[in-house]
Amino acid sequence: MGSQQDRSLFNEEMSILESCTDDIASNNYSNSELLPKYKKLVDNYKKLLKFTKKVVKISDAQGKTLKDREYKIKSLLDNSNQGFLSFGKDLLVDEEYSVECIRIFDKKIKKDNIALLLSDNYEQQQYYTNAFSSAFREKSEERLKLLPTRININNRHIDVRYKLIDWLEEDYAILIILTDITEKIKTEAKVKYLSEHDSLTSLYNRFYIDKQIPQIITTANLPISIILADMNGLKLTNDVFGHQKGDELIVSVAKIFRTCCRAKDIIARWGGDEFLIILPATGPSDCQKIVEDINAACREACRDVVDISFSIGTATMAGLNQNITDLFAVAESRMYKNKLLSQKTVRMNIVKKMATVLETRSIIPSGHIIRAKEIAGKFADLLGYGAESIEKNNLMLVATLHDVGKLAIPEDILKKPGPLTPREWEIVKNCSEIGYRMAQSIGEPGVAETILSLRESWDGTGYPNGLKGEQIPYLSRIFAIIDAFDLMTSDRVYRSAISQDEALAEIRSQSGLQFDPTLSNLFCSHFGFDIS
Repeated sequence: MGSQQDRSLFNEEMSILESCTDDIASNNYSNSELLPKYKKLVDNYKKLLKFTKKVVKISDAQGKTLKDREYKIKSLLDNSNQGFLSFGKDLLVDEEYSVECIRIFDKKIKKDNIALLLSDNYEQQQYYTNAFSSAFREKSEERLKLLPTRININNRHIDVRYKLIDWLEEDYAILIILTDITEKIKTEAKVKYLSEHDSLTSLYNRFYIDKQIPQIITTANLPISIILADMNGLKLTNDVFGHQKGDELIVSVAKIFRTCCRAKDIIARWGGDEFLIILPATGPSDCQKIVEDINAACREACRDVVDISFSIGTATMAGLNQNITDLFAVAESRMYKNKLLSQKTVRMNIVKKMATVLETRSIIPSGHIIRAKEIAGKFADLLGYGAESIEKNNLMLVATLHDVGKLAIPEDILKKPGPLTPREWEIVKNCSEIGYRMAQSIGEPGVAETILSLRESWDGTGYPNGLKGEQIPYLSRIFAIIDAFDLMTSDRVYRSAISQDEALAEIRSQSGLQFDPTLSNLFCSHFGFDIS
């Protein structure tokens, strides 16, 4: 192929050489005295033609190499996710620029004025024009160093770099490299936001407060008050209804704080169930007013089972001579003191609310808790427990709380009239464990153990742990009989009540199977008290 190209390129020269060679080969000039010189001339012409062909081949190869390199460089630039463009003294963009420039400027930019491309502000355009013109005139990058390196083009953040290039001896150009850093800026902003905010509530976090304290503690902000608030019932909500419900409770709390606080106040999630509010230019009376607003908003907030409430501590810094650490310590001490004082009341309110919800949702028969407490009281007397005994008090509390685990079970399963599927039955069996966790959360470990074992059977066929006989806690064995009796004699969604005699007969039939034989016989034999 190469020899054919050579032939076509040097066709005339090859014809001359062939003609000369034919002349020498013939005997027509054998006697000419010029023949030796002619031969030498033809030989030199042949060498010259051969050398010329070689030069052309080298030139073609170099040209191809240069084109290959140009293609590779252009491909590299087009795929580098950076915009490369150049322009001369006329400030018009050269013909060659990378594809990324089209995306950044949202158009083709050949022969566009670079100053108009970089800014839509007239004064800024003039600034660019003067700087570029000076760079060309002075053949120096000093003015380019003063140009902005971050600009906004079509609502995107662009990093800009400028370079003066000496193309030829007297010909200069300016190369601009454009990098779209919009996603990088967004990522950095998101990382910064997450480092300073609680991901669940979007309130500030402890890291942000620690960083801002020096800016907050100033004369202009005095007096500075703080509120430390500890949520009541969060652990119980998590234990009974799961962490998703607990998270919903926390989000509700954050909304209350935003509603009750002012724009200048700084609200932070200080820990799992603790919140901090910093109140600049706020004295004790105004601080107390905000606390009252928070408490009022909590009372108004409608929650199905667990009401929103707080144990709160406050403190105020009157002068810069006070230590911020001491201020926090005072507020924290007051918060925990209030928590201790209100702990019992809060627990009892939770118990009452849960008992109410169980009946209002018809999860248990109407009046079931009252009747169960009445039967429990009389059975406890029969067993010889005194009025103030721990056993009787626990039994009465079990009567109130024994069904709370049902609050976490879907109502369509609880109220299903037909038989449960194996999966549904496994869900229902969780009631005992949920009730156990709830009682533990309100500080009633004895009640918790009783609730956990209410569904165990004397013969070991019960749940959740398959306990047998006296392995089952005594109060669990007592209340299992009480609970069964009242449920059998009460109307249910899927079953009508049976008579007391029929219920007692059923308990007798399960003596030694489901129920403790001694307790069930005692209950049935001494059933002389009026339970109706």
